Amino acid sequence: MKAIKAFFSKEGTVLLSFLLLGGIIGVQHIFEGPKSYNNYLIFRQSFLHLLAGTNPYVEYPSEYFDIFLYHPSFTLFFSPFSYLPIWIGLIIWTVISSYVLFYAIRSLPITHSQKLFCWWFVFIELSFALHYQQTNPLITALGLLTFSNLENGKTGRAALFPLLAFCIKGYGLIFAALFIFYPRPGRYIASSVGWFLLLNLLPLPVLGWDRFLEVYQQWVACLQADYKVNYGFSIMGLLKLIWPAFQAVSTVQILGVLLLAATWSIYWLKSRVQPLNLTTRLSLLAYVLLWVILFNHAAESQTYIIAVQGAALYILLEKERYPRWATLCTLLVFFLTVLSASDVYPPLWRRAFFYPYLIKVIPCTLVWFVLQFELISRGLQQRKHRISESQYRSPVL
Repeated sequence: MKAIKAFFSKEGTVLLSFLLLGGIIGVQHIFEGPKSYNNYLIFRQSFLHLLAGTNPYVEYPSEYFDIFLYHPSFTLFFSPFSYLPIWIGLIIWTVISSYVLFYAIRSLPITHSQKLFCWWFVFIELSFALHYQQTNPLITALGLLTFSNLENGKTGRAALFPLLAFCIKGYGLIFAALFIFYPRPGRYIASSVGWFLLLNLLPLPVLGWDRFLEVYQQWVACLQADYKVNYGFSIMGLLKLIWPAFQAVSTVQILGVLLLAATWSIYWLKSRVQPLNLTTRLSLLAYVLLWVILFNHAAESQTYIIAVQGAALYILLEKERYPRWATLCTLLVFFLTVLSASDVYPPLWRRAFFYPYLIKVIPCTLVWFVLQFELISRGLQQRKHRISESQYRSPVL
């Protein structure tokens, strides 16, 4: 048993497992046929449509179903795959998606044992995300890399990752909010402006000015046409289940933004007095990973790789202070979120219980709610303590 534990505790074993996972899933979908890798086809064909002068943001039923929604620059990021044979490109894509998340977790300023927990805890959820060939593992990785580079003082690089995430999915920009807790905010903002201009102008040399403007207009029109009131795998979805007449999606999202703003304000003020400790900074990272999914009306089951990573970080932080609570969170998230879409449960259970009742959402919502309470209460308590201490010292001075 010790030998097995030692084997699976090696970084090389974890890396090989992540690479094999991506490779096996890629091969599996090649054999299952085009319908099983439809998302990959959407990404792959987008650049070819761009070069052909056609609108990449309309349906192409002879090539794939659904439509391409991503930023115009994403087509250039994905362009190498457009020239590879589908079977090679798909395998490379799933392997890269798996590896990038492995690398991002490896970059975190936590111990090896804590990295092991994160790697293995998200492993099954990662496999679920890879089956859809979507970009959610990349979004997760870019959020973690933003944090890691801020921790290492690499401000310019840290400014790049949220903007790359934005070019994939708009909500990825939220990770930029972490910069206010670190030194040199002016440099971060300046770097962000530079990266923003570069990334948004990236298609210009390929397209020319007129076509460049046309593609951006097509993208905006597509997003406007695609927008609809939805509840998703989110807090709003849970409220809709509890209260069928519920329609105030925007109101709940505004409340979520206010809670985020209040939390950030408290800890920004604290960081002006003295730097936040690593535990607090990791808590804020966990918070934003959970928040960005739970308040997203378009969240899907396969986006939960982002929230599960946030839950994993929270559990690590709670292990030292409240081990029993951390164990309970581990069990709830693992069995009700991570395994909810797996073959561990009979198909009937998944169709009749887990999916319609959004069971996957509940543990992450619970973790976020407790984390929200803890962050606000600790922040206010410490601020009150500091105020009372200064009042005590004032007469002496």
